[in-house]
Amino acid sequence: MLIFDFDGVLIDSIDEVAITAYNAVTDRLVTSLNDMPPDLLDLFKKNRYLVQPAGDQILLMAWCLENFAAGAQKPLSVDTYRHIIAQDRSPLADRTARFYARRYQFMALDRQRWFALHRPFQPLWEALSQGHADRIIILTLKDRDSLMRLCRHFGINVPGRNIYSGDGGATKIRNLHEIHARFQNSRYDFIEDSLSNLEELETSFKGTDVHLFPILADWGYVGPESIPQARTRGYRVFDQNDLIAFIEKTLP
Repeated sequence: MLIFDFDGVLIDSIDEVAITAYNAVTDRLVTSLNDMPPDLLDLFKKNRYLVQPAGDQILLMAWCLENFAAGAQKPLSVDTYRHIIAQDRSPLADRTARFYARRYQFMALDRQRWFALHRPFQPLWEALSQGHADRIIILTLKDRDSLMRLCRHFGINVPGRNIYSGDGGATKIRNLHEIHARFQNSRYDFIEDSLSNLEELETSFKGTDVHLFPILADWGYVGPESIPQARTRGYRVFDQNDLIAFIEKTLP
């Protein structure tokens, strides 16, 4: 069974995420990248690959706001980023709720501008729209409502029952095990742009008869060292054409 991540694999949402995180930190409601300092946006984008839960987008943006004016433009190390996250004492659930609240305020204010900040990854999106979208499984930390709005807006129909989202604080590991409880397969192939997510998910089935076979997408929010590290671990690294060929083989 082939499972897809969403942000960074199917949809490029980095501009919307940057604006939403900026609004959450500054308590503003801007709707355009022009309302953000360019150096701030660039610094956030360089480090976006480090973020896993949605609520941590707020902590990354707060750090970027504190440091971009001083000329900080190099990507954070993984250890430094983890230290920044560990230093914050606010509950992740509260940060996540705050992030989603700003997103919904943006959508309510100007839905078309919100949609315009997203771009489907091509040619993958087009390939899915030609007849496979109703058979794919999506495993994501994104909220279900935003995901389904984007799918409908950009023309693919993914059944709601096949979307395993981050709503209610659900983790990818928890949702992956729910997928297994539903399908009872012995093998799952997961395409993801975060190497750390792939490592955690692969480990979650250790010691069982179930196997997760990680695939790292070479587009999206991939870290600077992620591709060679993935290959060292024996993970497959696909470009979009590789994945389309795999889809045709796996979902004939």
